[in-house]
Amino acid sequence: MSPVRIRHAIAWTAAGLGVVLIALIALLASRTGSEATPYQSPLLGQRAPATSGTTFAGKPFDLAGHKGQVVVLNFFASWCQPCRTEQNGLNAFNFDQSQIAEGALMVGVVFNDADSAAAKFVEAYRVEYPTLTDPSGQIANNWGVSSPPTTFIVDKSGKVVKALLGPLSVAELDKLVAPYVKAPANG
Repeated sequence: MSPVRIRHAIAWTAAGLGVVLIALIALLASRTGSEATPYQSPLLGQRAPATSGTTFAGKPFDLAGHKGQVVVLNFFASWCQPCRTEQNGLNAFNFDQSQIAEGALMVGVVFNDADSAAAKFVEAYRVEYPTLTDPSGQIANNWGVSSPPTTFIVDKSGKVVKALLGPLSVAELDKLVAPYVKAPANG
């Protein structure tokens, strides 16, 4: 092969790789950063399962006591990388909602994890919302959770209105919760 043909082949290969690289960058830049996927949980449209327990702060928590408030229930584990990915966003969402008169209540539930590891996770990420232990896995079973992160949105009347798998962003949570935070309780 002549030196001219080699240079042309190299130039065409470089140009092709450049086009592929530009397309890849455009694809990645257009992503929202969230991997959460809505799914058809059998709980959708149903009254939320009874959910009570003790938080890492040692306080009792009962979901029934929060009727009239939108609740975002997030199942997580310390060993779950997507849970780590979304945690700073969940903290920001919790703070933002706490600044709204009738903002949503964020609640975490440990999924298939040792309480000691989950407590370290809660401390390391400075989680300030109620986070329930679930040593027997009963809460996760009641909600049909099979892997973290799994998130449910419960409206003011106590019905499950959204079920999501995967990490959520603040923007995505804000968008999903907004219609329910603004809506009056319809008992």
